[in-house]
Amino acid sequence: MYDIGIIGAGPAGTTLARLVVGKYSVLLLNNSRPKCCGGILAPEAQKILAQLDLALPKSVLVDPQPFAVTIIDANSKLIKHYPRQYVNINRNKFDQWLLSLLPASVDIRSNAIYKKIESEKSTSRNPLITIHFIENGIHKTEQVKWLVGADGGASLVRNQFFKSNPKLKKYIAFQDWYDNNDIKIESESSELSTDINFFNNYVGIFNNDLTDFYCWTIPKDGQLLIGGAIPISNGARNKFDKFKTYINSIGLKTGQIKKSEICQIVRPISTSAINLGRDQILLIGEAAGLISPTSAEGISTALASANALADAFNSNRNILNDYKKNTKNIIRNIKLKYIKKPVMFNSFLRKLVMQAGFTALKK
Repeated sequence: MYDIGIIGAGPAGTTLARLVVGKYSVLLLNNSRPKCCGGILAPEAQKILAQLDLALPKSVLVDPQPFAVTIIDANSKLIKHYPRQYVNINRNKFDQWLLSLLPASVDIRSNAIYKKIESEKSTSRNPLITIHFIENGIHKTEQVKWLVGADGGASLVRNQFFKSNPKLKKYIAFQDWYDNNDIKIESESSELSTDINFFNNYVGIFNNDLTDFYCWTIPKDGQLLIGGAIPISNGARNKFDKFKTYINSIGLKTGQIKKSEICQIVRPISTSAINLGRDQILLIGEAAGLISPTSAEGISTALASANALADAFNSNRNILNDYKKNTKNIIRNIKLKYIKKPVMFNSFLRKLVMQAGFTALKK
């Protein structure tokens, strides 16, 4: 029996485990499933890493380190460059680094797939929770006093215990990788008058004909990642292919695909998508709906909410109430992004902002 069972060993789950293990026994279920992610640390994520007194090792970093984001509006044929200092990382190595920081006292179950939970029928104020999971093909159970869902935007814990939330819109994220040597830049064929430095900058592309979210290109260690978040539908793959055709039309001529990735991501469409949990089942990071509605960035809120819940556990008072108090600033920052959301995704408003040269489109 454990004090805390954590489902998911991404930034949220590993950070929580590291911060509470001194006072609590911790079970961590790690599915070891690589995430389809651009691997860009926004300034907000860098800030919380500093607050946690964590410095990124060189092994996590990749070249180049972008100091600007280029925004392309395919509908209005406008382009703008905004200063924005991101940290370019290898996401899988980042997750492995956070996992390596855990002391041996954390019981890490690798290749463990969460299935369901059961609460004991008891008159006790805090009945035990039984976790059912598959580890290396074998069905197992463990009992915990507290269960924490840290298993991402498509959280099984959230969906099974709290049911689905219509305020979290589902997308398919496609990402194709190309070697830089197989790419040609033909700026003279571009519809846009300004050159785009695909090999140095993070590029965000808005095209309302293909998605109500956005697409992107990210350079990484001699490769270029081309991705897009497309609403789930039977024609999602076709729309992503059309996006790549558009990229070709503005001068980026891609060669052979070296690697393809696909996964489901979610995007909150209102703050009512946020659910921190109830009773002895708590949610952190993307599982709690703590996701940027403008970029779907979730690393910063994963780290911050894990820290907020760890403080609540370590205070050992009313854990759920303390957790809610500790996340007020996180939720307020997410609410502020909803002010910017119409400007970014409404083609008319976005055109006005880009023509005026404002910086509201920075993610």
